[in-house]
This record gives sequence, structure tokens and C-alpha cells, in this order.
Amino acid sequence: MRISVPAVQAVQNGHQLFLFFLPAGILKGLPIEVERFDPDKPYSAHDQGYQRAPERNRARRFARYLQKPDALSPTALMLNDRNSVTEFDAQRSELILDTTKGPVFNYDGQHRELGYRFRLEDDPSFREFHIPVVMTRGIDKLTEMLQFQTINSTAKGVATSLVNAILAKHQARDGDEVLSGTVQTRNVVGYKVTEQVNNDPAGPWHQLIVLPNQSLWTKKEIKEDPARQRTRVIKANSFVDALRPLYDCMTILEGMAATVDERADKIASIVNEFWTALKDQMPDAFAAPRDSALFKSGGVGPMHLVLRDLLMRMYRARRKFVREEFKVMISGSDLLSDAAFWSSSNDDGARIYSGKANWPDLAKRIIRDLEEGMAVLPDDENPPAEAPRRRRPTPPAVTRIMERIGYDASDRTDKDRASKAAWREAARSGLVPYEQCPRFALRGIDHPVAVALYNRSAPST
Repeated sequence: MRISVPAVQAVQNGHQLFLFFLPAGILKGLPIEVERFDPDKPYSAHDQGYQRAPERNRARRFARYLQKPDALSPTALMLNDRNSVTEFDAQRSELILDTTKGPVFNYDGQHRELGYRFRLEDDPSFREFHIPVVMTRGIDKLTEMLQFQTINSTAKGVATSLVNAILAKHQARDGDEVLSGTVQTRNVVGYKVTEQVNNDPAGPWHQLIVLPNQSLWTKKEIKEDPARQRTRVIKANSFVDALRPLYDCMTILEGMAATVDERADKIASIVNEFWTALKDQMPDAFAAPRDSALFKSGGVGPMHLVLRDLLMRMYRARRKFVREEFKVMISGSDLLSDAAFWSSSNDDGARIYSGKANWPDLAKRIIRDLEEGMAVLPDDENPPAEAPRRRRPTPPAVTRIMERIGYDASDRTDKDRASKAAWREAARSGLVPYEQCPRFALRGIDHPVAVALYNRSAPST
């Protein structure tokens, strides 16, 4: 069937655009497709999509809104004629759609489109309701996908994990250079780590994470299959967010591997080794993850702040980031061997630290517990406290931070500025032992050793 509609044509940077209105009755008859992301397919699959599954309840709510006598829906559907099956008659200013030639693709507005269809099913008179449409023509699937990501990456309510999955797919296809800036790179690394640990059948996080286009199990679904009780307990975007301290820490400690995939492999290995050590300490918590705050964002976030602290200590002591070494580091902790503390039903346990703002408080409590019960480490891990020396060599960590900050080597003032900023960052991050830091770098650090050293080296009055 051929359908002609009045349309306005425009060109943006070589891309054809058409603006027109479609009556709901005609929209229903068009072969419109939505390519949906399937977490069970590899990124490279030719039919891998990039949108989440539709929420029918959301579309129904929109359909109910359209029942109002004064309902207005001015937001355009975004369609793409990927295979250029439409024709444009410039003399008549008409766009001709031929339903027999193949589909057009909806890359933004699938819930509105479904809502229009629901409304038409309920009331045939709705067929004359005019729906605004912007159609691109001839852009390929990747460009279409990136347009979807651009439109939705800052929109309220869009699944962050799906945006990260899209970026990861883009990177897997075209390489690291397609990622723009530190934030995108960190998010892609975090998402790839999340997928790796979730899909590792031998790992402690196997199937515990809700990937894009998946949802948390309902009570009814768990009742139908009790095995679901041990899967899908934390959403992917929460896990990715909790990985940020590890990404930043490893970037400073080791400069990280050169590629996104190597960075993801490194962090995924550390996460699996650390959480396997925790599993050895608290098997009961891992036996019932849905009942433990340890596996919610309020547990994973603080634990990765603790892990960051451990990585710094272990790096200085030249310890390997492996399961047995992590077990040594946490073996004296009461909080990391007490599954009851992490129980979701314990009103005096970890759950009182709910909310991201409380992650640092719970992490500090665990770190204090670790320090009180930590096994005796080699002497070079716990050097005797000494007042900072006036002249000292610059540690490699401080040098790396200075290089990242940037400074004019020929300008002593600018170099001193960068040096002070780097020392402060290194001290606050724990990259350099407090005992080796100049006094100004210790100022304001809420740690007993830092406070003691800062006060001890204060000038006498």
C-alpha cells in the first residue's frame, strides 16, 4: 500500500530529514520496527538491538491520557527510513511511504507509538488524531543507535545501564577511539566489568546483576521458580556506579592497561578475587543474597570504597590482588565475617547506612574495624610514624598526578602549585603513606594517623 502525506524536507549536515503528521489510523498500518537489546546476544550479532523492552503499563497510562478531551501530544516520533524505501515528491511536497518495500525504524518514541495503538484499539474514532513525526532517511543502524543514545543519555528516567550497553557495543565495533572523554570510557569499562562478573559461572556475582532489558524478579515469579531467589538482586547501573572508586584507584596506581577491554579485564579480576575472599568469610550471606544488604547498592558501594583502601595498602606492600591475599587483609574484621550484620532484617546492621550519601560512613566503619583486627603485616607496610622531613624525594604516584594536572616546568611557581595539589590528592587518596607526606598535604584528612602527624609537626608557639 502506498501512502502519501504532506511533508517538509530539510537537510542537516548532509542528512535528509522530513517533518510530517500521520493520522493514528495510518500509523497503525505502517511496518514500524523497534530494535531491542538482547543481553543474551553478543554485541557483534547483526540483529543485536539497542532499545529496552516496552513497558506496556507505561504505554497504557499514555493511552488513558489521550482519552482526555483536551489531550495534546506535540512530541514527535523519531523514525528512520534506514533502507531508503520512501520517496519524496518535491513539487507536491509529499512523502510517499510504501508498506510493501520494508520497515522503517522507531528509534525514539516506542512507548508513545504503543500508546497511540492502544488508544485506537479502544476508540476507532481516534484514527483521525494527527501524530507529529520526524523521519531521517538513509542513516545506518550505528548512526541511528548513536542518535538514540544522544537523545536519551540526559533524559530523566532512561535506563543508564542501557546507555552504557550501547556505548559498549559501539566501542566493541569501532574501537576505543569512538569514546569521547573520561566519563564515557569509565562507564564503558564499568559496564563491561559488570557483564563479565555477572556472566562468570565460577564467580561470586554470577547472575546476581540485572542487566539491561531484564527486571528484578517479582514475588510471583520467584514462587514459580524458587531458584530465582539467588539471581537478579542489584541493577546494572548501581553496580557500575559502585565501580567508580576502583576505576579511579587503578588508573592512578598502575596507569591501567592501554585498552578499554584490558582495563575491564583487570578490574573484573580484582572484583572477583575480592568478593570470593568475602564469600569465604561469609558463606551464609552468599547463600541468600536477596536477604542481605551486602548485595544491594548500599553494600556494594561501601565495600568498593573499602576495597580501594585495601588496594592502596596492598600496592605499597607489593601484595598481589588475589583471593588469598585479600583473605589475609580482611581476616581480622568482625564486620566482614558476620553475615547477620549485613542481613536486610537487622535494624542495627548495615541497612541503617542506606543511601549513597552514607556509603563513606559505612566504609570508614569497616576500615576502622579492619585496622583494629588486621593481621600483622610486614614492617615495610607499617613503618614507624615520623615527622615529615623537609626535603624528600617525589614518589612516583605524586609525579603521575602532577603530569595529569599539567604545569609549566620552566615556571617554578606553577610547578610548586602542581606539586602541592598532587601531594594533597595523593595523601587524601592514600597513594602515599601519611608518614611520607609533607604537613600541608595532611591538613583536613579525617584519619587518626594523619591527624596525629599533622598535630605533631605543627610549629611551636
